[in-house]
Amino acid sequence: MDAEEPLRRLALNDENVVRSAVGADLLPLSGGPELDAKTNALVRLAALMSIGAATSSCRAAVEVARAAGATDSEIVGVLVAIAPVVGGARVVGAAPRLALAIDYDVEDVAEVWDGR
Repeated sequence: MDAEEPLRRLALNDENVVRSAVGADLLPLSGGPELDAKTNALVRLAALMSIGAATSSCRAAVEVARAAGATDSEIVGVLVAIAPVVGGARVVGAAPRLALAIDYDVEDVAEVWDGR
């Protein structure tokens, strides 16, 4: 495999390639018996947003959270919940990535602000 293919797969958040790259291919995707699937997915999303993860990573986490039954309100609630811990600048930076991850048209946001 050439160098371009792994980079492309990592940039697209290919779960198998990412798990292999970080050495997590032997770790379970669940949070253990203490967390249900939805809570586990939301916690993972919170961690991704708190470190400024790429939109593709957030999108993958959103898809897992939705598949586990999370609503868009709960998903956005995760961003609000981490705000006091990570700070305003990090939350403002994460908001557009999360918006794109949940398929919210961020252009609508720009139009609202431009219209003021």
